[in-house]
Amino acid sequence: MSTRVGIIAEGPIDLALLPPILRKLAEERAGVSWPVQIADAFEWLQMRPRGHGGVWMAIRRIVRVLQHQPEMPYAFIVILLDRRTQKIQKKVRKLIAGKDRFVLAVAQEEIEAWWLGDRTNTLAWLDFRNPPAGTRYAAADYLAERHDKPKRTLHELTEQSARLDRVYGEGNLDLARDFAERWDGNVRLKEIETQCPQQFPPFCRETTQAFRRTKSRGSRLVQGTLGLN
Repeated sequence: MSTRVGIIAEGPIDLALLPPILRKLAEERAGVSWPVQIADAFEWLQMRPRGHGGVWMAIRRIVRVLQHQPEMPYAFIVILLDRRTQKIQKKVRKLIAGKDRFVLAVAQEEIEAWWLGDRTNTLAWLDFRNPPAGTRYAAADYLAERHDKPKRTLHELTEQSARLDRVYGEGNLDLARDFAERWDGNVRLKEIETQCPQQFPPFCRETTQAFRRTKSRGSRLVQGTLGLN
């Protein structure tokens, strides 16, 4: 028995960082004791576009397909956008209204804010006991969701970490994947909720409900493909 969850996100770093969060929510909040498999729904759709425009195209296509063929190879799909996509968010919310197989996740800035919100794991990954003096992360009033450039904060931290041989820059997929490996099974949800109080708690609630609905329906991994034309 297993549950397969699809992700529709703007880029590969989102795809690296979101699965550990989803698996932790399933285990810790929804009581799911069987494996949770996370898949890129763009591959199922045979689509390449990314960015928020690509997300919108993908959702439209899935909703159109489900009108004719109600089965899809996922228990539900998580759609990840950031705060700057207000118009797309409104369109997506309208399109998925009343459909319980979709969860819309909105990161206040970027998913890196959720990463930084888990201070315990972030500092351990960097091999720091405390954030380096002078960095944003060391500020007494630091709140991950409030800072508008989480990538820059990660860049500052990776510049000073003796453990790493590269810096984060505007987004380093190898580093994101390296952190995700450490994060899997260890995500501290409450820390992220405290650091990202506006967007992360609603996402946790909605995703937990989606996993619970999956439990009530009877978890299963649906194999096969749909006609997407």
